[in-house]
Amino acid sequence: MNIFTKKKKYALKNRARFFTFLFSVSLIAFIIVYTASVSGYAEPSYQKVTVRSGDSLWSIAREYCDDRHDIREYIYNVRKINNMDSSLLMADTTLLIPVEE
Repeated sequence: MNIFTKKKKYALKNRARFFTFLFSVSLIAFIIVYTASVSGYAEPSYQKVTVRSGDSLWSIAREYCDDRHDIREYIYNVRKINNMDSSLLMADTTLLIPVEE
């Protein structure tokens, strides 16, 4: 008798236990993948800035935007957060500025 021709057969003795095991393993895998993807998300934080006379969105963005981001995209985000239709600023207006912690 050759060792390679001998095949071992597996019999499913309890279907309910088997499917419960599969469901449990699938659920655990889903939870691990989901928590790994959610853990990288951070809520944005904002700082309130009062506009002074002579300020522009460009000057405010230059002060708060770091070198890793495009300043034009930063200005676009400031306008979007503050529901601004134009880039014109009025003195003593308060803006929400996104900041990274």
